[in-house]
Amino acid sequence: MSGEDPGREYLHRITKEIDRLNDLLKTFFSFAKPQDLNLAHCHIKDIINEIIPFLIKEIADKGIRFTETYHPQLPKIKVDKTQMHQVFLNLFLNAIQALPQGGELKIEAAPMGSSSLEGPKQNFIKVVISDTGRGIPSHIVHRIFDPFFTTKPKGIGLGLSITYQIIKKHGGTIKVESQWEKGTSFVINLPETLESL
Repeated sequence: MSGEDPGREYLHRITKEIDRLNDLLKTFFSFAKPQDLNLAHCHIKDIINEIIPFLIKEIADKGIRFTETYHPQLPKIKVDKTQMHQVFLNLFLNAIQALPQGGELKIEAAPMGSSSLEGPKQNFIKVVISDTGRGIPSHIVHRIFDPFFTTKPKGIGLGLSITYQIIKKHGGTIKVESQWEKGTSFVINLPETLESL
C-alpha cells in the first residue's frame, strides 16, 4: 500500500486545475479582446520551424509522417510573428488530433498573385496544411470557425475561431476543404505586406 500523503495528491490536482483554468481564461481573453498586430517581415518557414519542436514528440509517437514543401522563391511577409505561431500551432494540433493512428501531415507554401480586376495587383503567399485524418462531416464543416463550436469532448471551440480572426486581421483568408474519412486541408492566403490595419 502506498504511503503517499492524500493531502499532497489533492493539492497536486487543485494546482493542475488552476493551471487549466488559467489557460482557459487566456484563451477567452484573446478571443474577447484580440491583441494589436506587431508587424515584422518574416519567412513562413522560420515561423513553422519555431513551433515544430513543441509538436515533434507527439508527431513521432503517433507515427505521423510530417513533410514540408516551400517554394524556393518564397518571399518574406509582414505579419505578427507571435500571433502566426498561434495560428499554425492551432492548425497543427487539430491535424495531429485527427491522426490518432498515424498518417500524413503536410505543409506547403508558395507565392501567388491575385487575379482580381479591381484595385492594384496584390501578392499573396498560399499556405496549405493538410492531413489524411478522419475529415470533417459535411453537415458541420461550415461551422468550424464559429466561436464555441467544437466536436471534442474537452474542447471549448475557440482555437479555429481565433485562428480565423488572426488571419482576417492580417488581410488574409482561410478556408477548409474536407472529405469524410479522407482528410482535411486548411488553405490560407496571406498578403505579402499589410500597410494599414
